[in-house]
Formats: sequence, structure tokens, C-alpha cells
Amino acid sequence: MSFILTAIGLLLLVVTLAGIALGIYMAFEPKTRASGKLFAIWWVPGVAAASGVLMRDVVTFAVGIVCFLVAGAVFVLEDRSPRKVQVRERSGLAGGTGGNSHLDSERTTKKNRTKDSDRAAS
Repeated sequence: MSFILTAIGLLLLVVTLAGIALGIYMAFEPKTRASGKLFAIWWVPGVAAASGVLMRDVVTFAVGIVCFLVAGAVFVLEDRSPRKVQVRERSGLAGGTGGNSHLDSERTTKKNRTKDSDRAAS
């Protein structure tokens, strides 16, 4: 029986560490940064649950499982909520030259405002 619990605990530990590694890998990609951080954090209580199995401590295992389920619920609910898109503009890539980071539509709007104010002044 001891061998079986050790094998299950090691298997759980490997799976949870792989989950953390995947979350860290996801966090390096700008598009999945927030989800990757949350995914990595989600698997941390799984390490506690796996260590509870390895130490044959029911309380550590139970607390780890409860925290894992709560973190999983947060992960699922966070994924459903709409996120604000964070776009980082780099100089020269946003339709401008010479380091102008304004979009073409923004420049057009500013030109139209300037023309309208010139007309109103005359």
C-alpha cells in the first residue's frame, strides 16, 4: 500500500509541476500573459495536495485539494469575464514614420479639429 501511495503522490507532483511550468511558459507570451500567471498560480495548491499524499498527511492533502478547487473556479470565472485589450505600440509600427506613434485615424481627427477651429476663428 505504501508503494502505491508514493507512486500516486509522485505522479501528482509531476503533473502539478508540469502545470506550473506550462503556466510560466504561457506567461512569457504577451497575448497569454495574464492567463499564464493565473494558470501557474492555480497549480501551486496541487503541489500541496501531492505533498500531502507523499507525506501521508490527510489534512495537507485536503487543504491542498480545497485550495486547488477554489483556484480552479477563479481561473474558470476569470476566463469568462471580458478583458481590456492591452496594446503596446512600438515606434514606427503604428502607421507613422519618424517615431510618431499615432494611428492614421488619430492624425486625421487632429487635422479635422485644427481645420474646424481655423474655420471658426475666421
